[in-house]
Amino acid sequence: MSNSQYVLEVAIFTVKKDLVSEMPAIRDGLRLALKDFPGLINLETFSPTGSDRVFADIVKWDTMEHALAAAKAFESGDVRFRPYMAAIEKVEFMGHFKP
Repeated sequence: MSNSQYVLEVAIFTVKKDLVSEMPAIRDGLRLALKDFPGLINLETFSPTGSDRVFADIVKWDTMEHALAAAKAFESGDVRFRPYMAAIEKVEFMGHFKP
C-alpha cells in the first residue's frame, strides 16, 4: 500500500479521573470493536507521561469511507463503543488526515 492510500484518524481526549487506571482494559475493548469495521489497518494508543489525563489514539484506515463509517458508529452511540465513550470526559480534538 503506497503512502497516499490511507487515512489517519487522530483523537485527543481527556479521560475521567476515576477511569484513568482502567484505560488499558477499555482500550482492549476498543481494539475488539474496531476489528468489526472493514478497512482497519492499525490502532496506536498513547497515554500521558505524567499525572495528566489527556490521551491520544491514532487509527490508520485504508479509505476515508471506512474511517467515517467507524466514526459515525461511535458518534451514534454504538454499544461496542460505550465503555470507551463513558471514559471520555472531553474530546480535545478529532480529525482525519491523509499523507
